[in-house]
Amino acid sequence: MFLFVLLAIPIAMFAQDPNPPTGWQDILLNPGVWFASFTGITLLTAFVAAFFNGLLKIAKPFLKQLCAWVIAILLVVGSDIINFGYAKDFPLLFAVVNGFFAGLASNGWFDIPTLKSILDAIQGWFTPKPTP
Repeated sequence: MFLFVLLAIPIAMFAQDPNPPTGWQDILLNPGVWFASFTGITLLTAFVAAFFNGLLKIAKPFLKQLCAWVIAILLVVGSDIINFGYAKDFPLLFAVVNGFFAGLASNGWFDIPTLKSILDAIQGWFTPKPTP
């Protein structure tokens, strides 16, 4: 758990880019831009996940996060399988892990309820238990 907390800041730093995709035409005409880096995959994941969340009318927050994680993993693993983008030389397991972290960066890890849960768990470690 502590390792994930330490990784939260670098994941956020790698995933920063001010130019998200503006539409499907932008993605289809410039696929190299979106698959060239962790940042591109993260932005592409957020765009595609938002599309599927609207298409499938997903309303529950956890299902939205799960959708983003699955999409990110599929994008990175697909990129690895067809030898395209920054993941072309990754072993398959590393592509899955990288996709999971891209999903965390794009949607799910950095929202307020998740951070509150982590902080509550950490606080629970240091709060003494009442004795009956």
